Amino acid sequence: MLTVFTVGQKYKKIGILGGMGPEATAELYLKIIKIFQDKFGAKYDSDYPEIMIYNLPLPDVVEKIDQSSKIKEMLVKGVQKLESWGVDFIAIPCNTVNFFLPEMRTAVSIPILSILEETAKEVNKLELKKVAVLGTEMTISSGIYQKVLPDISLIVPKLEQQQEITEIILNVLAGKKIKSDLQKLKSIIKELKINGAEKVILGCTELPLLIKESEDTINTIDILAKEIVKKCINLEEK
Repeated sequence: MLTVFTVGQKYKKIGILGGMGPEATAELYLKIIKIFQDKFGAKYDSDYPEIMIYNLPLPDVVEKIDQSSKIKEMLVKGVQKLESWGVDFIAIPCNTVNFFLPEMRTAVSIPILSILEETAKEVNKLELKKVAVLGTEMTISSGIYQKVLPDISLIVPKLEQQQEITEIILNVLAGKKIKSDLQKLKSIIKELKINGAEKVILGCTELPLLIKESEDTINTIDILAKEIVKKCINLEEK
């Protein structure tokens, strides 16, 4: 059974640890607002929840992580800062930094939603058996998606494909939405589908900023936004 929801009721305060990257953080915020408008008829300022966004400028995590101790320390301090601001839970619109999720969860007493765990729930809900994952080099090499999807056959990009994906992600981070990048990304997705992937997880939050949603892809920003709203309004299965 679902909790009855009335627009304007008291919401949980949302904390977003963003900046990884900044535009993906903004996209998540806009998606949350759009859900309140489209699904719940939010109209007035008072119809929306409190959202605290901390834009944390981390060292590079796209190509490789050279400063893992520093990054872990910054992430831990980031979630602690959000907790000190009085948020009820935290979400992080970045797949790669889920590598440090255990340390972040240990550092605070409030829940931290995992974009990976929520995506894994969606994959299992769809009863998929074989999926592909696109993401940063760290996301792919660390095996963090394999950990949340142990019973699913995962396809990862070939080396040359990964190099192209990394270049695409860096371009999007720089605000460059290049037509040739879109064509490369579509071509990689098509090849992964030919190789047996039922769906392709856009496991970097920059990728949905370039390519429109399709039946072939799973948009991790969308999944996180929907789960944030559910938690915010207590619209969870009892």
